[in-house]
Amino acid sequence: MKSSKIILAIIAVVIVVMVLVSSVYMLDNAEAAVVERLGKLHRVETKAGLNFKVPLIDNLYIVNTNEINSLQYGYRSETAPTTTDAATYRNVENEAIVLTSGSYLIDLGAVIQYRITDPAAYIYEVDDVEGTVRLAFESVLRSNIQNQLLDEALINKDSIAQEIMPDLARKINSYNVGITITEVRLTDVLLPKDVQFAYDDVNIASNEKDALRSQATRYSNEMLPKARADAYQMIQGAEAYKAEKVAQARGDVENFNQVYERYAVAKDITRTRLYIETMEKVLSSVDQKFVIDLDNDNVLKFLPLDVRGGE
Repeated sequence: MKSSKIILAIIAVVIVVMVLVSSVYMLDNAEAAVVERLGKLHRVETKAGLNFKVPLIDNLYIVNTNEINSLQYGYRSETAPTTTDAATYRNVENEAIVLTSGSYLIDLGAVIQYRITDPAAYIYEVDDVEGTVRLAFESVLRSNIQNQLLDEALINKDSIAQEIMPDLARKINSYNVGITITEVRLTDVLLPKDVQFAYDDVNIASNEKDALRSQATRYSNEMLPKARADAYQMIQGAEAYKAEKVAQARGDVENFNQVYERYAVAKDITRTRLYIETMEKVLSSVDQKFVIDLDNDNVLKFLPLDVRGGE
């Protein structure tokens, strides 16, 4: 009888200890506890240290409100990295393949980081928070990428991530899932392997075109100034020739007018003078000259003149 009382006492003590142990819990500074009583939200406890709950009635969901959580889009981790081996990943094609403007395909990977800011909403509002975030991200991502040119999407992944983040944050806030998006990062924006070779050929052709265009521009920059200088020099020469000929023509006209005025005053004298001057010019270039005179008896007389002999 006495032994039975001892056993009962021990059982009672164990039960009391178990009840006491199950009625207390500890919270760190970065943790919050969602207390559920009889299947309903009772309170959210954020006080660090020792806290109490009703045993067997209250359920606890402890979340870290300071930790940055990450989820991957377009790929998943297969194995974690070790000291000897790198991490391995597998591609999720239904997420990774995205269409750009012009219906070009790219292979994309991303990391979305978030922090729990409303523990109650995080526990009760959505069954699959990560799945909801991925769907929201996919909607915002595809809406943005379809307006990007292929080359822009391949090289501007950081700016695209910055454009996506505020839209994703607004969409997540409208879902009231109790989290805040802290960062969006595009890890890879690549061409699918099947089209990489064709894209490389296009790039090579484009580079060759740019090189030829640059060469033509350099040639143009070298030749045009020379051509302009030559044209300017020719124009200046033509202007000078024109001015010279116009001045010469005006001088000839002035000289002719002066001669004509003198001729008009004394026609016979001027005619004789002009005849003599003309004959002087003509005869000065002739080696042998003959002076012919016809007298009244119709006898022809001539006298040779040897200019070279001095006669």
